[in-house]
Amino acid sequence: MTSLALGSHIRRVVVHARGALVTRVVTLPTALPSEPCELVVPGVTPLSEPSSFRALAKGAREVVSVGARFVVPEGPAKTGSARERLRVLEAERDALNDTRTHVTGRRNLLAGLSFDLGMDRRLRQANPRVRIEDALATSRLAQEELAVLDARLAETEASLERVQRAIDAARLAESQASVEERAGSSRPTLACHVRLGAGQGAIEALEIEYVVLAARWWPTYKAWLTKNATRVRLELDALVVQDSGEDWKDVELSLSTADLVHDARLPELQSLRFGRAQPPAKRGYRPPPPGLDAMFESYDAAMAKLPRAVENIPAPPPPPRPLRPGVAAPPRAGVVPQPQSAAAPSPPPGFGPPMDMPAPAAAMPRAAMPMPARSAPAPAKKAAAAREEGEVLYSLAATLGGYGGSGDSLEETRGGAYDESAPLPPSEPDDSWLEFDALVLAPVDDKPRRGRLGRVPDDASRREASAARERIEHLPSPARTQDPLVSRGRFDHRYDAEGRGDVPSNGRPHRVHVKVGEGPASPRFRAVPRESTEVYREARIENPLGAPLCAGPVDVFLEGALVTTAEIAAVDRGGYVQVGLGVEERVRIARNARIDESSAGLLGGSTVVDHHVTVDLTSSLGVPIHVEVLERIPVTDDKDVTVKLTSAEPEPEVYEQADIGAPVRGGRRFRVEVPAGGKSKITYAYRIKLPAKSEIVGGNRRE
Repeated sequence: MTSLALGSHIRRVVVHARGALVTRVVTLPTALPSEPCELVVPGVTPLSEPSSFRALAKGAREVVSVGARFVVPEGPAKTGSARERLRVLEAERDALNDTRTHVTGRRNLLAGLSFDLGMDRRLRQANPRVRIEDALATSRLAQEELAVLDARLAETEASLERVQRAIDAARLAESQASVEERAGSSRPTLACHVRLGAGQGAIEALEIEYVVLAARWWPTYKAWLTKNATRVRLELDALVVQDSGEDWKDVELSLSTADLVHDARLPELQSLRFGRAQPPAKRGYRPPPPGLDAMFESYDAAMAKLPRAVENIPAPPPPPRPLRPGVAAPPRAGVVPQPQSAAAPSPPPGFGPPMDMPAPAAAMPRAAMPMPARSAPAPAKKAAAAREEGEVLYSLAATLGGYGGSGDSLEETRGGAYDESAPLPPSEPDDSWLEFDALVLAPVDDKPRRGRLGRVPDDASRREASAARERIEHLPSPARTQDPLVSRGRFDHRYDAEGRGDVPSNGRPHRVHVKVGEGPASPRFRAVPRESTEVYREARIENPLGAPLCAGPVDVFLEGALVTTAEIAAVDRGGYVQVGLGVEERVRIARNARIDESSAGLLGGSTVVDHHVTVDLTSSLGVPIHVEVLERIPVTDDKDVTVKLTSAEPEPEVYEQADIGAPVRGGRRFRVEVPAGGKSKITYAYRIKLPAKSEIVGGNRRE
């Protein structure tokens, strides 16, 4: 079959809440052979999911099969330029550390020397002046050497500081470098094999899709308001992070809040029965067909007729010492006795001439010698014992010449430790068994497992892919951002970026512009005069993107200047977003209260406390504004105490503060219009009536 190696590049990536779907476009040749052929697309990241490959062909040819194979480049591995520079700098730092340790030791040793002017009588000079001059010269020499060592030590410290700064810069550059600059061009990859059926037609386009799990994203927003906050331009950006092992350069990017795989099956309701409780049903799968072991009976019979392996001893041990007559020589440990005759047995009549005797197998290792029979393992350890014996069986099969060895000789080498009456525990496949590329059929020599599928242990690339997925999963969210997996609600949405973007594979968040929309906005002012004398400015923005907004941070700009960074909750299509713009200094508010307390009722049996509240607003703005004033009146659960709102201008509405998730009792909301450069007033009064002999905790006056 003709095999063609073709190039490809990444065109489109859909990043889900976890993981991403990558689409590669294959560069096709001008003409394809009419007979069946295989197209090989190399250079795919080994961290992709091997069972997720899918080919999308546009044309008259039919795609027969799609698979992925692990490719290891020939020759020695070469690291990337960024990683090689970091390695060189770290080696230089280690050398400088060794030099500093050596110089510091010499300096400390030299500084610890002491000079004794007395010395030994046999060695010292008779003239004291000469002794002093010698001592001064020696001290001067030591001081000069100490000065040289100090200068060298200072130079080494400066070099260490310089190299450490270079290492920090190199690490930052490596974290931001491309995959080739970090891992080099000789890293292992996956090659996608697409097999086409026979045909005369051509293929117009061929795309390959596969899944990488080490990717996620967070939404962020920017709101650009005009001077009077009447129009807004809302931008949706995404912080995308991926560690898939390949860079996404100039790709069409889409962001989705959905999962890569979603189980849409409805739950199966269990029927109500009278009687004993039934155990939960096991996970269903199709068991091996009956009579599977009978398929290998002919093979076992043929293997049993083959002569057993004969040990060839290359260097016989020295002859033993002669024994007394009549005493048989003891058998040597670890030696298989030679057969009495190496001639082939005579065949039955009518089957032609006898077959040639096969060549003896290689020498068996000491571990493969017959061993005394052991007792059967405990039931809890049978599975582990069977696995160990299976590994020994594989090694013995290789030693005895693959499948050419005798089955009986292998049974003997196990020394009766294998208990054929104890079958392997039944396997219950899970979702990992759906990865068909990781399933293999056990060989014929593995009697307990032959004819049955089993999973291949994860290799280094699978372990690296799992590690990359865990790193991305446990990556801390950027400041103020919220995971769309948590804030997406009950429905999912996909955002298609307006342009192309680049996302390197370095495990760091990268900002990507998604879309922008313009719409109306309305300024609002809110005050709580009971708590503060400041009036806060807000902007009510209508969602202009035509798509729901996920929860996340929004940077608010007013006339091009950053005002604040707020957080918004999830907003539906056509909904409203309310963001704060800070304190409006040109609007002032003042609150005054007057309290009258009197007696009422027959013989003064009740106490009435009237509260009169006035709120004055003054605006210096050149346009009329609407101000929302929040007030509270007392509430009571005592049947002997009553609270009643007696008058209000303008008429308020009940405010429970449910919009921010902190409900309150007794809230009132006043809406008042303040003219440009003018004033407005809010007045209301409420009455508290209680028995004369009672008093409210904290005082009857509530203002």
